[in-house]
Amino acid sequence: LSAIALGRTAFGILLVVAYGFGMASTLTVAGIILVRVRDRYQRRSHERGRARALGQRWTRVAPFATATLVVVVGVGLAVRSLALL
Repeated sequence: LSAIALGRTAFGILLVVAYGFGMASTLTVAGIILVRVRDRYQRRSHERGRARALGQRWTRVAPFATATLVVVVGVGLAVRSLALL
């Protein structure tokens, strides 16, 4: 919107496209890295029974832990912004 207000609409569109491309490529690379790490971990965990049990436990707990972290950070930011009002 700032680019439109400054009369540089093409530049604003270019920035939006570049941001979208950068975000998509970053998420793609992060996903590929995570898949490779998972595959390597699975290969090594088959060699060790104890590590495998720990990995199975972690795969059950990880989604809840990350969701809790997101909620806690979100609530913290909301409380912080309300304190500034």
